[in-house]
Amino acid sequence: MKIFESFKNLKEQRRKGLIIYITAGYPDITFTEEFAEKLQDVGVDMIELGVPFSDPIADGPVIQEASQKAIENNTNLVSIMDMCLRLKHKLHIPYLLMSYYNPIYTYGLEKFAEDCYSANVSGVIVPDIPLEESEPLGNELKKYGIDLILFISSTTSEKRRKKILKKGSGFIYYIAVAGVTGVRDTLPEDIYEDVLSLHKQSKIPIAVGFGISNQKQIYRLRECADAVIIGSYVMKGIMSGNQDHLLETIKNFHEILKTGSTLDS
Repeated sequence: MKIFESFKNLKEQRRKGLIIYITAGYPDITFTEEFAEKLQDVGVDMIELGVPFSDPIADGPVIQEASQKAIENNTNLVSIMDMCLRLKHKLHIPYLLMSYYNPIYTYGLEKFAEDCYSANVSGVIVPDIPLEESEPLGNELKKYGIDLILFISSTTSEKRRKKILKKGSGFIYYIAVAGVTGVRDTLPEDIYEDVLSLHKQSKIPIAVGFGISNQKQIYRLRECADAVIIGSYVMKGIMSGNQDHLLETIKNFHEILKTGSTLDS
């Protein structure tokens, strides 16, 4: 399924989307493949598969630790592509690759785009590629109908926002908190109005990520965002070993986004 189709379905169902990030290869590639299916089963709308990298500048300690372990397990872009080839027969929801630029560049832009298409990857997120340098990769992905997801934060200038909104495809990844990824108890109050202002400028869906970890945050974000992205909280749960509890929590997050009802967090 394409990303735009997923958001179209969400709009028709009058609910907001849940996007879950997991580091591919932690604790191993088999777990990632099996857990992706379980995420689909509990109602997750899209999955981000993180490509481990030795210098993950945008990631906090939890995802850094997961990436290091995955690298030690010999997880790389090749093994993740192989996994995605298998997942395309198991998942009906969109799955995206989140990778730093270096592994993609080493892989080869044209081959990367072609292999993403073969593996049914719907979108690509590259946190360390600036807008001005995104065109070569974006053009290759566009040939195959794959979205290159761009970022906006509260500190992005108005001039730059307009360029990103115009060029963006799939959805805009709105960074909720400054700094690296990681669990936060609260989110800045001004992000709600900021996201609503983006909706007035463009029809492209807005997904909010970085720091999201509890039901109250998700309930509030339901008022302004088209989807929420949860990563560090999920990886922390995987590391704890209590997979059943984590999946139940994710299912509750999905229910909040679906119905607007909240439970005690």
